[in-house]
Amino acid sequence: MLAIEITIHIIPLGLIFLTAAAAGFLLRSSQLKSSRKKVIELEKEMLSNHAEILELQKEKAQLTRHMKESSIPVIAMKTVKDEGEQADHKSRRIK
Repeated sequence: MLAIEITIHIIPLGLIFLTAAAAGFLLRSSQLKSSRKKVIELEKEMLSNHAEILELQKEKAQLTRHMKESSIPVIAMKTVKDEGEQADHKSRRIK
């Protein structure tokens, strides 16, 4: 009959499983450590970017306050939109 005898040694098989599990654990641990390091680095970068934005907003507010408080006479200049509206009114009058 077709009886095939297979002998399995439990101790080497168990050692193979333990070695594979340990190798997988070490690889995954190194991946997690690397990803945590990247996250911390990105968080530091975001904090520095936000601090820079806040500093620029503070400077802008100071400049705006300084311009409002200054007594230098300023002549208002026409914007492109104002000139376009005037040309539009002239063309309407001609028609």
